[in-house]
Amino acid sequence: MSKLVRFHIVMIAASLCSASFVYAEQEQRYDMWEEPSHQLVFVNGPARVLDVRIAPGATSDFHKHRFATAYVIIQDALVANQYWEDEWSASGPRELREAGVTVDNANYVEKPYYHRVRNEDEKPFHVVAVINERSASGAADSPEPGAPVDNAWFKEHRVQVGPETNSNTLKFDNDVVVVQFDDGPSHVIEDGVAHGYKSAPAGFSWHRAGSEFSIVNPGKRSVELVLIEVRE
Repeated sequence: MSKLVRFHIVMIAASLCSASFVYAEQEQRYDMWEEPSHQLVFVNGPARVLDVRIAPGATSDFHKHRFATAYVIIQDALVANQYWEDEWSASGPRELREAGVTVDNANYVEKPYYHRVRNEDEKPFHVVAVINERSASGAADSPEPGAPVDNAWFKEHRVQVGPETNSNTLKFDNDVVVVQFDDGPSHVIEDGVAHGYKSAPAGFSWHRAGSEFSIVNPGKRSVELVLIEVRE
């Protein structure tokens, strides 16, 4: 074998190794919350809260889903999906989900994947994502549409607060994320202190397990909120 042939073989092998290394590095390092349209807004232990917004016509970067995730729809849109080294899948006609609908993707634990998303609609795609990095065993199947999330990682609750009223006192066994998906003001009274002020959809607050709090609606219309327990 000539030196020239050996040189070309070595260069091809080096290129393949380099490409494999880059791909492996992306797989290991580029998590969902590192992607620019998936804004990390809160971290506590194994839990993360992300505000995910993809503008009309925009495409996210490739990112990996590998932990159980519960999404609260703020505004749905028609989006196309592309898995790594695969073709784009068309967004296709489908019924858009209403604000406040929850989507459970605990199956990321068993079937992680690396993909990107393109918004093919004329309005933004907007969700709040709650992630639980804790290892757990249990059913990871998504619930029936409209059924509350209830699995080894999350438990969903809902509270509607009428105008100029307070909710009943709330207390949960696990840390809980309160997500507002309605327009209008609300806040929380916890240990006699007002905080967690929300004025628009995607506003959220975090409350530790065992804490007692109530939700206050000072506005002139009812507001509904989704509460997601992050199980230990």
